[in-house]
Amino acid sequence: MQSNQDQVFADFEGDKWFERNMDALERFDPEADFPLRLIELYYLRPGSVLEVGAANGYRLAAISERYGARVVAVEPSVEAILDGESRFPCVEFVRGASAIPLQELFDLIIVNFVFHWIDRDNLLRSIAGIDRLLVDGDFLIIGDFFPSNLTKVRYHHLAEQEVYTFKQNYAATFLASGLYHPVCFITGDHSSKTLMGEAAEDKRIGVWLLRKMLKEHYVEGSFHP
Repeated sequence: MQSNQDQVFADFEGDKWFERNMDALERFDPEADFPLRLIELYYLRPGSVLEVGAANGYRLAAISERYGARVVAVEPSVEAILDGESRFPCVEFVRGASAIPLQELFDLIIVNFVFHWIDRDNLLRSIAGIDRLLVDGDFLIIGDFFPSNLTKVRYHHLAEQEVYTFKQNYAATFLASGLYHPVCFITGDHSSKTLMGEAAEDKRIGVWLLRKMLKEHYVEGSFHP
């Protein structure tokens, strides 16, 4: 049976994912988190941060505590939002996923292990929606699986439905536009959550720090059509 993955996660699977992973989120270590390490490594000090697929806002709460930024979480799971509102009052929550019901701009956007869930029908709309919310000249962090080839893996928690994780280099679409520039790229192992250059193909992850630059990088030419 064909499923719209975004609707599946909005209806029930987002809540189930959160329930299964609550214990792991309780053990969150900011010092080992790849997005937070990139923020610190490049001395980013954003005034406003949006995270798409933020669960209960655990990472945003750490960013708010460290840097005093305004932090906004977009999350499909009602259970995650309720938990986050009780734990992390500094985090503002908005329910959403591939479509983001916001208009304001942010200095930093984080999309960590989210793109691989998004229904392929909505992927480019989701990318455009994220781009729409990022200030020109500021930064985007993308973390996800990083196989050598485009790969889809059946989602074993919903074996009766056609739901997949789609593994690919999601930063490539932003970079191909010519409007984003690579600042840093690191690889690691999904199982150990550690930096690793020799992770197995199905466990290798990549985390990109990109900078949005709309016009200033263009070189002036002399040809007039």
